[in-house]
Amino acid sequence: MDNGGSQQQLSELFIGQRRALVRMLSRVVGCASLAEDLAQETYLKVAKALSARPIEHISPFLYQTAQYLAFDHLRTQRSKRRFECQVVDERTLVDVPTTVPGPESQVQSQQQLQQFQQILATLPKRQQQILVLNKLHGLSQAQIAQRLDVSLSTVEKDLRGALNACTTHDQVPHG
Repeated sequence: MDNGGSQQQLSELFIGQRRALVRMLSRVVGCASLAEDLAQETYLKVAKALSARPIEHISPFLYQTAQYLAFDHLRTQRSKRRFECQVVDERTLVDVPTTVPGPESQVQSQQQLQQFQQILATLPKRQQQILVLNKLHGLSQAQIAQRLDVSLSTVEKDLRGALNACTTHDQVPHG
């Protein structure tokens, strides 16, 4: 039989057997609308197979293809369920540990940054530079001395003064 005749035979068979095919698929997958989708997919797969090669018994091939698609769908769903986590309670999500800071931590960090900027603004320029280079950029006291072209003892003294200003500020009641 030529390819055009096979396609015509498939179309007639599909139209005549569509209800029975959908019922069979619905029993397998448990959902009528999914069965309709699988029936359409079955038709397309069989039509594609017919365009590639002749099929002697189209009706059994149609039903067998439908069954394979249904079983493949069920297998895929089962596999997905194994890896999906069903959240039973929203509170469960809240209790999941995370490295992302919460809103309270973000507010606290913002306040600390503002306090640091206020303290920094009260320090002499060189103490500001030394504190920022040491605490924020991670430079050693020797590296800072070399960069600013001052003695190591000057860096030590200015760093101590800047740190002292920070700790003294923390002990002063804020209001």
